[in-house]
Amino acid sequence: MTVEPDTSVKFGIYVNNRAAVFMGEAFSMNQLLENAVAAEKAGFDFVSVGDSILAKPRYTPIPTLAAIAARTTRIKLATGILQPHMRHPVLLAQDWATLDVISGGRTEFVVGLGTGDPEMVAREYQLIGIQKTRRGVAFDESIRLIKRLWTEDHVTFTGEIFACDDVTIGFRTSVQPHPPFVVACGGYVPRQAGYGPNDFYSVATAGKFVGPWDRVARLGEGWITGIITPAEYRETLDIIKTIARERYQRTLDEHFIRRINLFLCVGPDDAGARLEGQRMMEAYHQRPFDQDTLDRWLLAGSAQTCADRLLDYVAAGANSFQVVLASYNQRAQIEALAEQVIPLVRAG
Repeated sequence: MTVEPDTSVKFGIYVNNRAAVFMGEAFSMNQLLENAVAAEKAGFDFVSVGDSILAKPRYTPIPTLAAIAARTTRIKLATGILQPHMRHPVLLAQDWATLDVISGGRTEFVVGLGTGDPEMVAREYQLIGIQKTRRGVAFDESIRLIKRLWTEDHVTFTGEIFACDDVTIGFRTSVQPHPPFVVACGGYVPRQAGYGPNDFYSVATAGKFVGPWDRVARLGEGWITGIITPAEYRETLDIIKTIARERYQRTLDEHFIRRINLFLCVGPDDAGARLEGQRMMEAYHQRPFDQDTLDRWLLAGSAQTCADRLLDYVAAGANSFQVVLASYNQRAQIEALAEQVIPLVRAG
């Protein structure tokens, strides 16, 4: 049984290019590519890979997606997420446009600041020569410049971080005017320091979901976030739409990608599936997870249990899910999601 295509709710598999580096043969590059092919055969809408330099070392995303493009024909290729400000925007514009042409216009440019162990994140910014406190500025400039490079000739740009003078990259992406920019924004601050995947913590924001929503409203053709409750998602989506309309005269209609990143482990026993999912998440992030973060981020249990959680997010406005398989048996989870969970969601 495969997933029938659906125009309202999209599902994608995060094929783990970090786990492929350090979690053994079950997550090797070859297995990653085979999982991407399996996801296409099962009817999923997209596959995605992550990005990091030092904080979460992995195979780099653009060559990995190019390898997937060579072995697939339909499925979209995304990042979950790419850190554009970690490269010079002119070079990144060329590299991604090349990937888009290779794939026949199947890419989604999903971007964000990234996160990880605070010390390693700081070392990343030291390595590339950007102050960590200026990463928001660097991110903003990279997005604005890449959009111009994909739609204009003779681009001159002078920013605080990046600059270029009369640059033309020489070709266009297959998708016009450009692939959709999906902006990652928002994070849950655990109630105690040292838990969960993020590199930010403060007493003032502990236990809260926070983020610079203006960034999505101004720059994005989509929004991706995670570790969020359905109620928080509904409220935040309304805030983003209001900012887009009132500050930037943008209407975020039904084509606006509203993607949630989540971990999922399908199994007959809810408690057993949750334990398996927690072990996988902690091994992958190499950090402990508190129960509150697990409640928010991990969908675990029977197909009906997982489908009900997904439907809560759909009711809150989500139209796309990036699923990280929280199990060492990746192929079985792809099949369970396609054959058991998604049909329940789409029927609902």
